[in-house]
Amino acid sequence: MFNEFKFIFRNKMLIVSLIAIALIPLIYVALFVGSIWDPYDKTDQLEISIVNQDESAKLNGEKITIGDDLVDELKDNEDFKFQAVSEKKAAHELEKGNSVGTIIVPKDASKNATTLLDENPKKINLETQVNPGSSYTGSQTAQKAIDTVTDTIKDDIRENYLTEIFASTKKSQDGYQDTSDALGEMSNAESQLIDGNQQVSDGLQQLVPAVGQPAQQLLSGNDQVTDGLNQLQENNDQLKAKLDEAITSQQDVSLEDDNEKALNNVTKINENNPTEADNYGETIVPYMASVSLFVGAVSFSAIYPLRKTLNKGVSSTKQALGKLLLYLLQGSLSALFMSSWVIFAFNMSIDNVGQFLLVSFLWAIAAITITSFLALFLDRIGLFLSMLLLILQLSSSEGMFPIELSASFFRWIHPFSPMSYAIQGYREAIFTNAGHFNFSFIVILLSAIIIGMILLQFLVLLWFNKREKVPFSVEFK
Repeated sequence: MFNEFKFIFRNKMLIVSLIAIALIPLIYVALFVGSIWDPYDKTDQLEISIVNQDESAKLNGEKITIGDDLVDELKDNEDFKFQAVSEKKAAHELEKGNSVGTIIVPKDASKNATTLLDENPKKINLETQVNPGSSYTGSQTAQKAIDTVTDTIKDDIRENYLTEIFASTKKSQDGYQDTSDALGEMSNAESQLIDGNQQVSDGLQQLVPAVGQPAQQLLSGNDQVTDGLNQLQENNDQLKAKLDEAITSQQDVSLEDDNEKALNNVTKINENNPTEADNYGETIVPYMASVSLFVGAVSFSAIYPLRKTLNKGVSSTKQALGKLLLYLLQGSLSALFMSSWVIFAFNMSIDNVGQFLLVSFLWAIAAITITSFLALFLDRIGLFLSMLLLILQLSSSEGMFPIELSASFFRWIHPFSPMSYAIQGYREAIFTNAGHFNFSFIVILLSAIIIGMILLQFLVLLWFNKREKVPFSVEFK
């Protein structure tokens, strides 16, 4: 049962080799994940060129300079390194990969902005450039920054126009009220004139018997004036009623600064995510941890002489148990080293550390049982298949992108990839509510893989003990 360990202690360099192999997952995770732990925290090192060709214009007597305002605003930006350069230099920097994007503000930007309320408004034709061939990730990051900048320009223009519209509308409201008040005063004056004319008419009426025709003519003329004043007052009253109606309809319309700000930002987003990740590295750990442990397992099966320890004098059961103990020890060391680095060196926040360690141990042991079975059963061909299995799992385990974004072949083999379930187990342990499967299912499945692979190795050992040879062997003459 302990023949594996006796063999190891007889070969001291093998002990060093196995310890080194156990450290492979740690090194893999430390270097790869460490290099991209928080790349978005360093975007201030990415240069984006600003080419400002804009010429100033006037809007309602006020000077507007969209290009200059943009450059001034971006100078204080701490997220990216915005540089105001010439168009020629911007093109050169982008082609050489020194910058990740370019924003070109045309010379008619401000001029076109003044036409937005005209009969034929003109758009501001901003030009943006990225170079995905030089750096796809960098260009995607730059494009998001550029989109933010263009949105800022839109917001600034909208704010300027809303300010003007609010001011004009407020003046109109005040003007309506002033006009209504003036019409009211005019109506009062007209009433007084009508009353005065009525008194004059009464006086003339008394003079008609004595004066005769001349008094009658005066009376008739005065009555016409009175009728005209009555008509004028009626028209004034109708106009005032319409104005008062319009004013009443706008009484609930507020045109204060808070209303203007609300129109400039009409949406409010409340984030309520089921999980939280402080940086990119945390989200990549499930994938890299799974890959690193499988790489360690392949390395173990390639270095450790699995067939050298076969002994027909030892029962198949004892040999299988001896190999299982070795796999448990080797897998546990690999899992412990890698997990310790993630927990302590990365200082990573893990929702359930116990589950994280359990997945690490089970997957490390499962990976070793898979690769060791292939090597024990098929010799060098088995090692080749182990590498092929690693490559297939890299592309079908949903480590970097949702599996729905992969080609149909990889979506088809995804459920058959053992690494897929290890990744989901890690996600559930780290974030909770992030894995696609119940954690208990992951534990049962990985345990089943271990048991199944050990049973298959037991069958190979039975074959060896009965026939005194392994099923397949690749030898070079």
